[in-house]
Amino acid sequence: MGLGALLRGLIAGLPLAVTALAAWVALQGNPLARPFVERGEAELRVTLERMVRQRADAVWTADALDRAVAEEDVERAAMLVGLARDLGHEIDTGPAEALIARSEGWAATAQACGACMADVAACPSLELLGACGVPFELSPLGDLNALRRAGADWMADRPVDELDASLALVGLAATGAVAVSGGSSVTVKAGAGLLRTARRLGSLTPEMARMLRLPIRWEAVPGLMTGGRRIDEVTDAARVAALQGVAADMGRVRAATSTAEALRLARLVDTPEDAARLARVAEAAGPRTGRTIAVLGKGRAFRATVRLGRAAAGALLALWLTAAQVAAVIGARIGALLLRGLARRRRRRRHAMAAPRRPRGAPLGPAGPPPPWRRP
Repeated sequence: MGLGALLRGLIAGLPLAVTALAAWVALQGNPLARPFVERGEAELRVTLERMVRQRADAVWTADALDRAVAEEDVERAAMLVGLARDLGHEIDTGPAEALIARSEGWAATAQACGACMADVAACPSLELLGACGVPFELSPLGDLNALRRAGADWMADRPVDELDASLALVGLAATGAVAVSGGSSVTVKAGAGLLRTARRLGSLTPEMARMLRLPIRWEAVPGLMTGGRRIDEVTDAARVAALQGVAADMGRVRAATSTAEALRLARLVDTPEDAARLARVAEAAGPRTGRTIAVLGKGRAFRATVRLGRAAAGALLALWLTAAQVAAVIGARIGALLLRGLARRRRRRRHAMAAPRRPRGAPLGPAGPPPPWRRP
């Protein structure tokens, strides 16, 4: 192999070597161990708004609004009317506005508010529940009342709502300034009361209900209510601290939206990770959180909270370029071999066509003098 051929080979392999070296350098930081990173609040807000505009066109909004009116879902109808106005869709909102107006009479509101204060489960709407029934439940008195009900049921050998009592303990722990795993004690207290209210409304998912249940030493509950016992003497303080993280996230959701909206969104939370993502969406979208998730769905809205990191994107691009160049080199080699084989076949065929042919009827044996067509 001459020097020129060697140089041509080195130059041809230089791009592949450089790309492979870049991929090796990019992978040294292990960027694919955590390829997705969280979006910033401003970036997430812009991303969610763009996704909502892409999906909620005039046809989609009109169909959703017709279904809400047919089902007499006042809250969803009000949300869709606001969405249509914000996006500038020229659709007929008359039936929806008439439905909303019928539900906003002062007499009906006063009667429904009284029902909410008596029993949160009997509240006809989440907005009224947030205005009339929840303030008491969010206070320490609501937590003590829940523990009182649970203790009375335990002493009378009746079924005990352990989940309601567990959330009351989480709220009391925050009220007592117990160390929490995120957020202030006020946020944790609000989130615990919100979850307890959602539990009484049947809004908690089975997965979340199982996770929120705490082991309780019922004989120590009266001492806790009178101040003679500490939280760690009644239940597992470490688990209380872990659950306070979930309560803090739901408190963030309530602070960013409203009590009614947070109660509605509690149906989407199955795991602590869901609570954290919901809190991030709520802090980015604010009062528009409900309609954002109604348009996009839980999965798309939660996936929008993360994006592919620049380091991971660069490493994947370098790997793709390396694989593409290796495939190109292999393809070029295979193509060259095929072309050489075709060239040899063509040369053989030309030689065979150029050789003189034996006349018809000439003897085949080797005896005798050479035939005239083979004489020099």
